Amino acid sequence: MKVKFKNPPINEVVIGAYFEPTLTAFRSEHIGLLWSRLREDFPKVEQRPPIAGTNHGQETALTSGDEFMVMPRYWFVSEDEITLLQVQKDAFLLNWRHRDSEYPHYAESLKPSFDEYYRVFEKFLQKDVGVPFPTIGRCELTYINMITPSDFWRGPQDTSDVIRSFSIPDWASADGAPLAFHCTYGIDIDPNLQLHAALKTAEIADQPNSPCLILEIKALGSYSGDAKQNIDGWYDGAHDAIVTRFLGMTQERIQRELWMREETQ
Repeated sequence: MKVKFKNPPINEVVIGAYFEPTLTAFRSEHIGLLWSRLREDFPKVEQRPPIAGTNHGQETALTSGDEFMVMPRYWFVSEDEITLLQVQKDAFLLNWRHRDSEYPHYAESLKPSFDEYYRVFEKFLQKDVGVPFPTIGRCELTYINMITPSDFWRGPQDTSDVIRSFSIPDWASADGAPLAFHCTYGIDIDPNLQLHAALKTAEIADQPNSPCLILEIKALGSYSGDAKQNIDGWYDGAHDAIVTRFLGMTQERIQRELWMREETQ
């Protein structure tokens, strides 16, 4: 049985691959060539600081003689800003962002899109950079859910109506101060699949005094430099594990009445 939601609280999804070894031949001057292959779908390009610590704790860096250079992380952004590709010397990631759009679902859209753009990236590396095939040291699949005020959740004090077995200590609100918390949990599913769940209070962007609840579930898997086609099934297993964990963490009533849970064969 498969479970889907017509109205899921998903705010962002990240599908990523981190390379081992780092793509040292890939440099900033190649970005224009990569963009020429992506520009039709991603007309905007931005530079961001690289994600540190993706290569087993080592920052992405390039040294040449007495010079020290850090290649930026590049964002390729769709016109509607819903889809984002992130590329740096040791990482390739696809982000889906809510932006008042309907969640397109993992199997029907997100994973095929990741596969499609990863193939474009592989061809670019082969033809324009001279890298035959990047090898992957780590995989990631992350779901970030945002629970906003409704009849089911009006603020942090109602978190137990969303998250099963959750409780706030009496002393936490004894002085009348606003409730705030940030909890993290690690779950080992198997030797090559770890889930990291984080639950925290926050405010809705650009809406002061508008509380929300963020539930992030991140799946990580470690490999020893394997090609993507050999580990592609990991993402599907990670997705199933995330859905199972989400169903186990959240209350069935909100699943069915607000998020509109559906079971399919």
